[in-house]
Amino acid sequence: MSGQREWLVEPSQEDGEFDDGSSTSSIDSNDSLQNLIKFQSHRNSTGLEKAISVDYPLPSNAKRPGALRLSTLLEEDDIVPLFDGAGWAGTRVWAAAIWGIKYLIDEYGDQNLSLCELGCGLGVPGMIWHQLGYDAVLTDQESIMTQMVENVKSNFPDSWAEEWNGKEDIGAGKIFAKPLSWSREGLHSLLESSGFSEGYDIVLNCDCVYEPLYGKSWVLLADVIDECLKINPKCIIVTSVERRTADGIDDFVERMRKSDHVGKVEKILQDEGRDLELYITTSIQSIQKT
Repeated sequence: MSGQREWLVEPSQEDGEFDDGSSTSSIDSNDSLQNLIKFQSHRNSTGLEKAISVDYPLPSNAKRPGALRLSTLLEEDDIVPLFDGAGWAGTRVWAAAIWGIKYLIDEYGDQNLSLCELGCGLGVPGMIWHQLGYDAVLTDQESIMTQMVENVKSNFPDSWAEEWNGKEDIGAGKIFAKPLSWSREGLHSLLESSGFSEGYDIVLNCDCVYEPLYGKSWVLLADVIDECLKINPKCIIVTSVERRTADGIDDFVERMRKSDHVGKVEKILQDEGRDLELYITTSIQSIQKT
């Protein structure tokens, strides 16, 4: 995807694997983010990347510390979506995703809150949140679910849950990987299958708006966000984006502001050097109570 920059810090090498560093770029526009997260690209002898390792500097009280290892190879049946760009984007980790999870940990990392990540791709932010010991529900299109489920199962064999097993699961630090078609009906099905009938505490979306790649799917995303706030007026919506030419983000933000259950959309962080922006969206009920 032209214009997108991955949060890769150092070229690295592992026994039996090769890394030429060609997809590596350092962070240089914001001192507070420089070398924040360690990446390692695992490649075979031909230079084909097969996996990445992600090591986030978690707080000392994290329940599941350590590096995540994530396959970036799509299954044979999932390769076709690669050619429309969206499937390939789901195998990368972008700067906006790391910025989003950094904000969440800085602001809410000491609170046992459930998190749902929309359009999660590899699901790195949601997995990092789960490493703290909290519930996480990772969602994306059906076409990349095979890869996502396998990555969740391999990294969290003891806390991965295929289905909700009752109220005892809520708050127990479970992680789900679920397909979600962006619609109000799809959200209700997701809530039922993951057991969060009263909604999620935090809903995160990172780099989900880019019209040249995803078209106007942000209209559906805005509907899902509105429904999240309808179901749980206390829900906090975190939107982390990287600005690009003709990205559609301004239209998306305006659409959220006009939604029935949205009270406020506020841009609270901006990094002009990396073209990053972070928005917080809250419900109209939360505004009325203040």
